[in-house]
Amino acid sequence: MNNKKDLASAMNTIRHRTSLTQLLTHPLQAAMPALMPQAPAAQPRKLPAALVERLLEQEGQRGLRHLDLPCATFNAPQPAAHRAATFSYPLHIDRASIDALPAACGVYILRGVDDEALYVGRSVNLRSRVLAHLHSHEEQYLIGRTRRIECRRTAGELGAALLENCLLHDLRPSHNKKPRTRRGLFTLRLSPAGQPWVAQVDERHFSRAENLFGIYTSERAAREALNKLVERHGLCSIVTGLEQADGIGMACFGRQIRRCRGACTGEESHEQHQHRLMQALEDLRILPWPYAGPMGLVEQGDGWQQLHVIDHWRYLGSLDRDHRQLIRRPAASLKGFDLESYKLVIQPYLLGQLELRPLPGLPLAQS
Repeated sequence: MNNKKDLASAMNTIRHRTSLTQLLTHPLQAAMPALMPQAPAAQPRKLPAALVERLLEQEGQRGLRHLDLPCATFNAPQPAAHRAATFSYPLHIDRASIDALPAACGVYILRGVDDEALYVGRSVNLRSRVLAHLHSHEEQYLIGRTRRIECRRTAGELGAALLENCLLHDLRPSHNKKPRTRRGLFTLRLSPAGQPWVAQVDERHFSRAENLFGIYTSERAAREALNKLVERHGLCSIVTGLEQADGIGMACFGRQIRRCRGACTGEESHEQHQHRLMQALEDLRILPWPYAGPMGLVEQGDGWQQLHVIDHWRYLGSLDRDHRQLIRRPAASLKGFDLESYKLVIQPYLLGQLELRPLPGLPLAQS
């Protein structure tokens, strides 16, 4: 090496770079390893099994943060005992309402000042779900406003979903997503000539009227659904009234691109086309309430049974060993057609998965 440039190039190798890094960061250990031996790696401290069990039993109690607990590493989650001992519950929330949370299915309500309903949610494990709220940094504003946590157990997930929808309508909690204000409900009906058309129907009639197909919150959504139905099943847009014919026997646009089977040109009979149209609409048919009065939907879980009272597809409340009478709901919540309850109940009903019992003597829902 004749000059400084060659020396620098030779030193800029991986081996020499590593050596230089060690020399700069640990000069004494690198230069004099015999004089400065490295200390043995510290072994992680382990808590006695009895102490870990006691910490888990005393989960959340104050006064345990001063214990010398092992710190979690960056490569592993914190131990459950460490999380339980170091987590401090918000002092502004009624501690008894937190301790009363069961590890079971149901609905919870976060209530604020003057018992205002702030948030309504459901879970198959109420305790785990609410504690997740308390741990979440993204929900600190909501938790900061919470003063009490109310929970209502249900026998199963269907009951929890029905109760949650009921409370969202009755309480109007400020931190839940606000439902869109709908001006009415639309559906598909058949004209005397057998053509499907979009119609707005009084919500009170949805659970009673025959030959309604699909429920839509806007006229535009109903028209889009009809267009997709015609396209998906190869129906004729002229025969269904979506397209005006230029003359007798003229092919519709769908026939020109070989999507229509030719009902417009006479290649498919009107009877065959009408049969296929009714088959396509059948999947969208709104089933009228088939009973003379309210029915009890039986749900069992965790060793107890509930009867969810349904009338005209509307959830009225639940009866069980602790609640022998229905809680009166606000009159505004009982108006119109309860689309959410219908969606929750109709599929398991059509599949024969529900056990229903008549409830003689129970008053009908007022709509």
